[in-house]
Amino acid sequence: MELDNAVEQGNRLKRLIEHEDLIILSANDRQGLKKAMDRKRKYVQKLKKLEVEEMEKEGKNVFISGSLDNEDEKAYKIAKAICGKLIDNGFNIVTGFGKGIGYYVAGASIQKLESINENIEDRLIMRPFADDMSPKEIKQYRNKLIANTKFTIVMYGQVIDNNGNKVAANGVLEEVRVSEEQNNYIIPIGSTGYAAEKVAIDVKNNITSYPYLENYIDNLCVESDPNAIAKLVLHIITDIKNNVVSQQN
Repeated sequence: MELDNAVEQGNRLKRLIEHEDLIILSANDRQGLKKAMDRKRKYVQKLKKLEVEEMEKEGKNVFISGSLDNEDEKAYKIAKAICGKLIDNGFNIVTGFGKGIGYYVAGASIQKLESINENIEDRLIMRPFADDMSPKEIKQYRNKLIANTKFTIVMYGQVIDNNGNKVAANGVLEEVRVSEEQNNYIIPIGSTGYAAEKVAIDVKNNITSYPYLENYIDNLCVESDPNAIAKLVLHIITDIKNNVVSQQN
């Protein structure tokens, strides 16, 4: 209600100036507008503070979405590089154990955590989907899986359809949709193709909705070196976190 009143005051002032109906506001108008704008400023500051607190709480958890029907050495190297880079920099990995990619993510993370004597249960969250889950249960499960994360990395996302064709995985696209509903930052590695490429194209076509990727989306669509991809992903996440914190100051 307070924000609505502030916006209405602002719109009223804009209309007055644009139509030159009144150049000088009355004392009451000036006082009322000042109070409304002060309330709006405090409201915005509160929202920014909450965003920073949310980032500090959930910003260490990164959800990796993807699937792949066939074994692929390149996919494993990408997953290993990303997981290693994130773990080394204090991030935790969350996976729904999507076919192929989920195995690579889990395996690479476990190897990395064991090599640095870190507790696997604290740094790696694995939530595989049961085969007999209903559509409703799958939806609820996805919501819970993504709930305490802040970043969603999308890689590959490929399945084989009834005609034997390799196509974008609807499950991965659904995880992206859920991630957006929960205000996660989406990072699609478009160069890996399939669902990731589809998401990346959508990002490019609607870049104003993803301002944090404006300087990175082109590289995400063409970079193929695993280590370079991992560095790029880490840079994007770090940049986002720094921007959120700086806006509060």
